[in-house]
Amino acid sequence: MPRDRYIRIVVAVAVPACVALLLVHRFHKRIHVSDTNNAAAVQVSPAVARKIARVIDGDTLALSNGETVRLIGVDTPELHHPELPVQRFAQEAQAFLQSMAEGAGCRLEFEPGKQRDSYGRLLAYVYVDDKMLNAEILRRGYGYAYTRFPFSRMSEFISLEHNARQCQYGLWNYSLTDGAVARLLTDYESLSMEGRRELNNFMQNIIKKYPGAGAPAIADGLDAGRKLPENVGWRDAADYYGKYITVDGRIVASHNSGKVCLLNFHKDYKRYLTAVIFSNSFSLFPENPEKYYLNRVIRVTGCVREYKGKPEIILERPEQVTVLD
Repeated sequence: MPRDRYIRIVVAVAVPACVALLLVHRFHKRIHVSDTNNAAAVQVSPAVARKIARVIDGDTLALSNGETVRLIGVDTPELHHPELPVQRFAQEAQAFLQSMAEGAGCRLEFEPGKQRDSYGRLLAYVYVDDKMLNAEILRRGYGYAYTRFPFSRMSEFISLEHNARQCQYGLWNYSLTDGAVARLLTDYESLSMEGRRELNNFMQNIIKKYPGAGAPAIADGLDAGRKLPENVGWRDAADYYGKYITVDGRIVASHNSGKVCLLNFHKDYKRYLTAVIFSNSFSLFPENPEKYYLNRVIRVTGCVREYKGKPEIILERPEQVTVLD
């Protein structure tokens, strides 16, 4: 075989082989399977997201490359919802995430085959200094395990939320050390004696007007002349704005947007009572509550509020609902 032809054959075989080996090597450097869970979350290259530019809310981040990341398996109280007020502990959850992540380098892990949501956001487990932000939010009590969609660490996240509940961390702490209550105490201590007397009178009027279950305003006789109805017709709920009532009725229509579940007592949902479950409470109720309660007669207890000219009762705890059939 002529020498020139031999050299051409060697080059033709060797060069593609070397290129292939180089690509394989670079591929393995770029993507690897996480060893933290057998359900194989996949890590992207640090070049894809090197820095967290901004914390949008308690479960959403903006990266320096312009991408938005939604933390997998976590839901925190609403901060920027277009139709809802800022929910309790939303600002604390955002501040916690800012303290851990804003301006920091990070690495992302994705569930196989599911890297973006319907809004185009990256869905990821986010690590800063080897701490997973998703898990830390639940461990410290700043959010809820979001179980509407399956993910590989669901059992772990549910356990983290359960432990935070048991220890009364963060939003599960309703004592005087709770963030919202602590701020009220600080504000109270900054008032003059005249200011404190005025605030006390104001609070007594608020307690009378918006009593909760077993509120001292009723038990102590502060408003003994008024008796709250034990049970009223759901059609009459609009007559009880700001009052704590119980209603019985069949759920004839329902809808779950992923952010909120609506249980309607009448097809004309723009006029009649709706029971509302926000996503941060989904884990407390039966799975797919829009299906579970549909066409069933239930008893609902709660404070009636007005929303867009119609009555609603917010369901925050499963004890507020009893299935009657």
